Formats: sequence, structure tokens, C-alpha cells
Amino acid sequence: MRKVFFQLLAYFCLGVVVIFTLFPIYWMLLTSIQPSGELMQSPPRFVTAHPTLEHWRFVIEKKLSPFINSLIVSSSVTAIAVLIGSLSGYAFARYKVGGNTLPFWILSLRFFPPIVAVVPLFLMMNKLGIVDTPLAVIIPHLIITIPFAVWMMKGFIAEIPRELEEAAMIDGCSHLGVIRWVTLPLVAPGLVVTALFCFILSWNEFLFALVLTRSRAITLPVAIAGMREAHGLMWGAVSATAAMATLPILMMAIVLQKYLTRGLTLGAIK
Repeated sequence: MRKVFFQLLAYFCLGVVVIFTLFPIYWMLLTSIQPSGELMQSPPRFVTAHPTLEHWRFVIEKKLSPFINSLIVSSSVTAIAVLIGSLSGYAFARYKVGGNTLPFWILSLRFFPPIVAVVPLFLMMNKLGIVDTPLAVIIPHLIITIPFAVWMMKGFIAEIPRELEEAAMIDGCSHLGVIRWVTLPLVAPGLVVTALFCFILSWNEFLFALVLTRSRAITLPVAIAGMREAHGLMWGAVSATAAMATLPILMMAIVLQKYLTRGLTLGAIK
């Protein structure tokens, strides 16, 4: 009886945590389909009898360009960061390039607050004439994601037994062939995890995108922050845009979930 009681208590606590976690998402989705007249009612309504797609129509008509800009920037940043991170992580894990100093210096780039670099980067981009272009956002985002990718891949590759690579080389495989056909397939779950986190870091970044864009290349976080009207935020449109912003991350997590589970536990069990 006591065991059953503790099981029920554990399920109850888990249910409370799940509700507490999912309620903001529910509220965002509810706000995105509520009529404008219901949004500011007091007490608030937790359901709506008159759902509408007016906010979604506004988002699709007005905010599709920032959504596409965010996809271009985040996809480019992820591809470059994972490529450089994989090669650099391999060099650090297998050949100890730079000893302990160079990897730590790369990691230290993650310690700097973005505000330190935003003014020099703006002056540089302005001098090059690329302000308000996706390239102006991609370059500083690489400063954020490459150190993360390097250290993630360094840890994943270090867990792969070196004997597997040596056996492939004995069989006549070149060094690049070993990386391509042996190492990278074995760390594929780690690659997926690294790519997803790099994508999220770039997708959610706000400061660089705010300073280095004007109108043509603004990303979704900047567009959401600028959605104001005379009486305050456009809550319905903001909620619909925020819901649209979660779709790429959610779809990637669903499609790649089996790799995510393996990647997050890679190296945890010997």
C-alpha cells in the first residue's frame, strides 16, 4: 500500500511539472487564435469560443521574410560551424593540436558577452558595406557557434577508439577516408546534437541581428521585438509569430529524436 501511495505521489508530481512546463506553450497557442477583443479581458479566458486565424494571416503576410532570413542565417551558420567543428575537434582529440592552450582559447570566446564585440563588428561590416545582409549576421553567429561545435565534437571524437581508425588505415584507407567512412559515421549522433544546438543558438540570437540589420535582413527575434502598436504589443500577432518560430526546432527534434537520444548519451557508458 505504501509503495502504491509513493507511486501515485510521483505521478502526481510529474503531472504538475508537465502542466507547469506546457502551460506557457498552450497559452501562446491560445493567444494566437483568440479574437483581439478577448486578449485583454480580466479575468483571462483559458479557452475561446470564437477561434480566429486573423493573427496567423497577418504573420504569413507580413513576417514571412524575417522567417526566411532566419532560416538562411541559421542553416548557413549550422553547416559551417559543424564542418569546422568536426575537423577542428578531430585535430584536437587525435593530435592534441595546440596542447591545452589553443582549445581553451577557442572555448574562451564563449565567455565574452556579445555586447563587447557588437560595436567593432558593426564598424567592420559597415566598412565592408554588408550591413543589413544575411552575411553580416552569419559572421558574428559563427563566433558564437564554432567554439561550441569544436568542444562538442572534440568530446565525441575522443570517445571513439583509435584502434578502429588504425585498423581502417591498415586495410588501405587514407586518412581523409578514415574520417569520412569511419569516424564521422560513428559520431553521427553527436553531429546531430551539435548541429541542433548550433541551429538553436543562431535561431534565437537577438543582439547581433538587431544591430547589424535594418529592414531587408532582419531575423525573426528582431521582428517579434518590433511588433508594437499604439496601445502596446500586438499580443495575438506576437504569439502567432512565436508559435511559427518554434516550428523548425520542433520539426527537427521530432525527425532527429533517435539520433538526439544516442548523441546526448554518447560516451556516458563505457
